[in-house]
Amino acid sequence: MTTERDPHHPKDAQTEVQQASDTDRDLTQLVASLPDDKKIKLHKFLEISIETTFSGSLPSPEDLKKYEEVKQGLADRFMAMAEKEQQIRADGQAGILANNRLRINRATLLGVGLIVVAGMATWLGHTIIALPLGLAGTVTTLLRQIMDWLDQR
Repeated sequence: MTTERDPHHPKDAQTEVQQASDTDRDLTQLVASLPDDKKIKLHKFLEISIETTFSGSLPSPEDLKKYEEVKQGLADRFMAMAEKEQQIRADGQAGILANNRLRINRATLLGVGLIVVAGMATWLGHTIIALPLGLAGTVTTLLRQIMDWLDQR
């Protein structure tokens, strides 16, 4: 039987710290054992790796500063562009939510309408038609309410 480690548990946290410190020590020894030309290559590789891991709609702070040095006001234009993109995404999400709400309301209205028609058919004595209509209306309404409840979770 295996047990999962809990990083909040003092003993597990201590083990993780010890492993991290062992890894740091191993890496330090490895780098120290490299010839100088390999250390320089490793350093350049790490610089490139760090620069390329920055992501987002804005350039890295260093790149943003360089753009501003090339032409004053470019940083503000990048910020405005990022804010506009964020607003477009928010508006799109709001539209999707409104469309989903409309679909749920229409399906509920259809289900309730079928139930009403089934009630009228029963009142007029057409019970053969009323039963499937009432059942379809009930199932449709119930399914829409369940889907709405699941979407809200």
